[in-house]
Amino acid sequence: MGTNGSLFLIGVLLGSAATAPASAAPPPPALAVNNQVTAAVPASVGGILGARLDLWRRVRLWRVVNNPFLLDGFAHPPGKHPWQGEHVGKWLHAATLAAEATGDVKLAAALQEMVVKLVATQQPNGYVGTYAPAQRFYNQIEKGDRSTWDIWTHRYVIHGLLSYSATHDDPAALQTSINAADLLARAAGPPDGDITRFGTRWGLSSAVLLESVAMLYQRTGDARHLAFARHLAGSIERNPHLRIIAAMRAGEDVTVSGDGKAYQLMAVLLGYLELHRCTGEKDYLDTAVTAWEKIQAGHVNITGGPWGYQVAPGTNHECFAAPGFFHPTCCVETCSTTTWIQLCLSLFELTGGSRYADAAERALFNQLLGAQSPNGNDWAYHSMLNMPDRGYEDTITCCASSGPRALEVFARHLVCASKDAVIINSYVPVVVSLARLVGQPGTVIIEGGYPFAAESRLRFDLPAPTVLTVDFRLPAGAASLELSVNGKLERPERTAQGMFRLRRTWNADDRVAVRFDFPLRSHFQTGSDGVRWIGFSWGPLALAQSVTAQTDHPLPVLASYQESDDGNRWLEPAAVTRKPPRAVDNVAEAGILKSEARLAASTVSVPSWRLKAPRRIILVPYFLAGTEGGGVRTMFPTR
Repeated sequence: MGTNGSLFLIGVLLGSAATAPASAAPPPPALAVNNQVTAAVPASVGGILGARLDLWRRVRLWRVVNNPFLLDGFAHPPGKHPWQGEHVGKWLHAATLAAEATGDVKLAAALQEMVVKLVATQQPNGYVGTYAPAQRFYNQIEKGDRSTWDIWTHRYVIHGLLSYSATHDDPAALQTSINAADLLARAAGPPDGDITRFGTRWGLSSAVLLESVAMLYQRTGDARHLAFARHLAGSIERNPHLRIIAAMRAGEDVTVSGDGKAYQLMAVLLGYLELHRCTGEKDYLDTAVTAWEKIQAGHVNITGGPWGYQVAPGTNHECFAAPGFFHPTCCVETCSTTTWIQLCLSLFELTGGSRYADAAERALFNQLLGAQSPNGNDWAYHSMLNMPDRGYEDTITCCASSGPRALEVFARHLVCASKDAVIINSYVPVVVSLARLVGQPGTVIIEGGYPFAAESRLRFDLPAPTVLTVDFRLPAGAASLELSVNGKLERPERTAQGMFRLRRTWNADDRVAVRFDFPLRSHFQTGSDGVRWIGFSWGPLALAQSVTAQTDHPLPVLASYQESDDGNRWLEPAAVTRKPPRAVDNVAEAGILKSEARLAASTVSVPSWRLKAPRRIILVPYFLAGTEGGGVRTMFPTR
């Protein structure tokens, strides 16, 4: 047995480090890097996002919590599935955010019950997973098990418990995370442990633990957790198949590290950002920014989804591939979409850069909402631009457990604050407390039909005239923004972060109108079949055709004598209108939103377009296409 195994056995035999009762925890450290942007829990959300949040909170959330599958593997190992253990951590994360946003007493009780049951399954040595003893990671040190998802499970268990304990005074939940991390550190931590010896993609699947360990340090201030996080980052760099920081510094693509497994690679990037917050070391931030730029430039499709393709037998169709492998049938894993949105918003928090918020918005309104069934329960594991059906399923999958997390995280970034401004980061109908944002009395209220309408209305409910600096973000896909207050056109200044800034004394009766230029754009991309494909977008929304059956709707070839980004060459407005879900009604039934929210998006019509030739084809927002049965067609071949 090698050094790591010997150290581990000593730790288990003594037992004191993992099982000692919780003592007075050190205070959380002062982070080396503070966010430029602070998110806020909205008082209420309306429009299409409010409707989809409501559906998850009323339907899928309870479908999952009432299923014994979440905890069976922990209570009666081994589990039925290698990564069965991830679901409870993901559920705890999303449900904790939902409970904080809604104040739902029933949900709070369900959360507490789930945590108590999960904590009770932890073994004396700190193990809290679903594997049989012989297959547990600490018994696989010499073998270096590439098939294990045991560490992956611990990453999500720690993440979920930390999310819960951040808003609940529950020392047991925090101590369970500490015990688990200590066990992991004895197996793969300093001085010479190697996390990348375990798991798929040369250990990339286990390296995602980095984010949870960095979060644990931020919560406890315990130097040993920071040392462990640094050691994990060092192990990644010492692995010649990963070396993510070195690869980005050398100008290599994201297809290189760990075979370019999209979900896992972006999860490690999230870990780098948390470690940057802890240490201030710029390499971690620079690596995440460089990787983000490469993903955005060459690996994100028209719907904002990070697409993958199986390039070689050793990879799979969830791995990033060179742009030349693009095809409208390339899949986007919903887990990847969720992690991409998290990565974009984390970078937005750290830098204030509007481009990161743009990318998150495009991914949410298209790729993520398209993966969520309007029935509130089912989710798609994979989505494509052109697909025979939506692929919705009721099963508890990694993707169905990931998607709600992105909904909840995005909802906290609708209205934000910087050190010197309130940031209107989205124009979805929403009510946000100014006290939560900037410590002043009052409320921000946004109304309208965004993103189905290229305009929005905004007002401040204030007890007295208040001087506020407000930054307005230009929506993804918009060409310009026009801002008027009480009918008078304003000329906001453009900030270095890409925002439109207006500073003035605001009164309670002030009315702000924001109008956008949403051009109808065409997007061209050459497929792996050599075909030049074209797709269309309007503002932040990608457009697609609902196809009841591929054989009933032969794929048309569109004339393209000269490529142009002007979508009006191919499309004209259609006379068809549809109404989105009545978010206000749905939410009121659930008792989540207050009637005084006065959210007005429930009656807005959904815009649609018709191909000029052949005229029978109607395009609607991608996330609505195919939701009533049948398939989706977003890209068309050209000649």
